[in-house]
Amino acid sequence: MSRRPPRLATVAALLAAIALTPIAGSEASAGVAGPTPERAAELGRRAWIYGFPLLEFARVRKEQTSVACPDRRGNAPLNSFSNAPTFPSPESRTVVAPNTDTLYSIAHLDLGHGPIVLGHPGMGRRYFSLQLLDPYTNVIGFIGSRATGPKAGRFAIAWREKPARTKPRMPVIESRYRRVWVIGRTLATDRADQREAYRRMRRYELHRLGREPRRFPARCNPGEPGEFPTPTDGERFIAKLNRKLASNPPPRRDRPLLDELASVGVGPGLDPERAGLSPAALNALYASVAAEAASFPTATRLAALQQAIAEGGWLLPADNIGDYGTDYEFRARIAILGLGANTPDEAIYPTALTDSAGALLDGANDYRVTFPPGEAPPARYFWSLTAYDSSGFLAPNPIDRYSVGPSHPPLREKADGSIVIALQDEKPAESRVNWLPTPAAGFRLNLRLYGPSRAARRGDWRPPPVVEVTP
Repeated sequence: MSRRPPRLATVAALLAAIALTPIAGSEASAGVAGPTPERAAELGRRAWIYGFPLLEFARVRKEQTSVACPDRRGNAPLNSFSNAPTFPSPESRTVVAPNTDTLYSIAHLDLGHGPIVLGHPGMGRRYFSLQLLDPYTNVIGFIGSRATGPKAGRFAIAWREKPARTKPRMPVIESRYRRVWVIGRTLATDRADQREAYRRMRRYELHRLGREPRRFPARCNPGEPGEFPTPTDGERFIAKLNRKLASNPPPRRDRPLLDELASVGVGPGLDPERAGLSPAALNALYASVAAEAASFPTATRLAALQQAIAEGGWLLPADNIGDYGTDYEFRARIAILGLGANTPDEAIYPTALTDSAGALLDGANDYRVTFPPGEAPPARYFWSLTAYDSSGFLAPNPIDRYSVGPSHPPLREKADGSIVIALQDEKPAESRVNWLPTPAAGFRLNLRLYGPSRAARRGDWRPPPVVEVTP
């Protein structure tokens, strides 16, 4: 039976211990037999930051594949697409910041029994993107309008070894991991156009190389997906992390950190209970993980707010989003704010958290965002502005409108060609403005640019300020 030492009495005591802890170095070089409680606490904090995105990937995968057949809400068995016929609603809670510009096609691949073929029909002028992510939430490739073009295509996605030959020959996308998450986005506008987009999406296919796509009974009841939340207590979090690290071997670049974490039993095939830790160190490790799980989301939002204030209200993510390397903290922050983010070559998502005066956006106030004539967001495919509540989800509104942009007609322009977006809870009295209803309390804005210009990717182009207006 594993030991279960008593937990630290207070988070304050834990944080005080962490403050005295060196961040790097080994206990052996300091002449210490094993990690001190202070060192174990610091490594527990870093283990949570490193492991949280991996466990969120696993959570989403398990929840979305826990149905008997595709349910058209993003859930489907392995190696099958779930195509959504309509945009996400305020009830959609699987991932934060869902967009209402594109219809989603979600799939989770298992490449353990050979390559999976992903096919799509000709898409013409309709934008589409099929984003492939690894278990560490890095983008491993794209199929779609920008990356591979609009013509009908078939691609083999392979793990460990490329197929020697495919008939007919097709491009191969190599994955270092057995598990791959596919997030498909297909542009649509009104209800009629959504139906047309959905007809195309139903021709997206997944199947084993040399086999036919899986078919499901016409009257199959998918059932409700299960809920498998990421653990927040230290003992269960580390146990699950160690299992996922074993089944998703970390990249070589992570070895320096994993060598340090191994000293407290964090790593593939390891166990803190067998790492020779003192009871106090084991206690500190588990308590630190729990403390980080409790504090990191709030700290992430606070850091984002501070950065937004410093940058005039808009938060522009770093250019390594979606390809994080060893920037583990940034990766964890994006897992909190927008799991499954694109890389900037496909799309960027500036986020407004405050108005031009540095005050938090509040639904009790009225605001305006004005794009001067000829200065609409520079995006090759489309752009949109979406309002979310403070948790990053859509909030109900009386006109069922959650985004403004060219794909949400009508997009009104002033006589001088400027685009004015009114952010408020009641319909504006002015003419030729675009009304985007706002949540009742605090909220945030996401500006999406798909196919952003080089100036937008570099940060040379910035969104206009969110200005509070008085009635």
